[in-house]
Amino acid sequence: MAYTARMAAFLSGATEAQLRYWRRAREGEPPLLKPGVASQPRALYSYRDLIVLRTFAHLREQVSLQTIRRMVTWLEENVTDGKDLSERTLRPIPEKRSIAYFDDDGQIVDVGREPGQYSHRLVMEDIFRPFVNLHGDEVPDFTHPADGLLVDPEICGGIPVVDGTRIPFNLIAGLARDGLSLEAIQLFYPGVPAEAVKGAAELADRIDYARAA
Repeated sequence: MAYTARMAAFLSGATEAQLRYWRRAREGEPPLLKPGVASQPRALYSYRDLIVLRTFAHLREQVSLQTIRRMVTWLEENVTDGKDLSERTLRPIPEKRSIAYFDDDGQIVDVGREPGQYSHRLVMEDIFRPFVNLHGDEVPDFTHPADGLLVDPEICGGIPVVDGTRIPFNLIAGLARDGLSLEAIQLFYPGVPAEAVKGAAELADRIDYARAA
C-alpha cells in the first residue's frame, strides 16, 4: 500500500505544495525527496518517505530549507553505512539554526550550518509526537493519528488502521460516510470499537480538508 500526496501531506505536516516543490529538480539540484512508490501519473509515497517528510517538516520549524538541503547533500556524500534518511537520527539545533546528526558511535555532528563539525548540546525532541508546523497547522501523533487508530509499518504498509486489527481506517470512514450506523458497521466488523469509527471518520475529514496550498 502507498500514501497519496494528500495523505502524506497531512500525516507529515508538510503541505501538498511543499511536496510538489520537494520532488522537483531545480537549478541543477536533485529533488529533495522523490516519492519511493511512484511519481507519475500521480505521486505515491512509502512509509519510509513519510518518516523523511515528517522529519523535514519538523526541522523546517526552526531551520531553513537551504540548511535541510545542505544536510541531505552532506549525508549522501559523507555517510556510507547503507542507511537511508528515514533511519537516521536528526534533530534541530535552534540556537545555531542548524541540524544535528547522531552517528552510530553516538557522536553528535552538525550537518546543517557547519557540516562535519561536532556539536555537544541539543534539545531532544521526538518527531513522532504531535507538533505545530511552520504554517500553524497541528500535526497529529504519527503512531496514533486519531482515537482508535494505529500506524505501524508492519501492518498494511503503515497506512492507518483500526488499532488491534488490519482494517484500514478509510474503509471504516467510507462506511460511516455512506450513512451506516455504528451498529451496522460493527455487524460487518465486530472488532471495531466506537472510538475507532469516530476516529476514522475524523481522520478522513481532516485529510480531505487539510491545507492544499
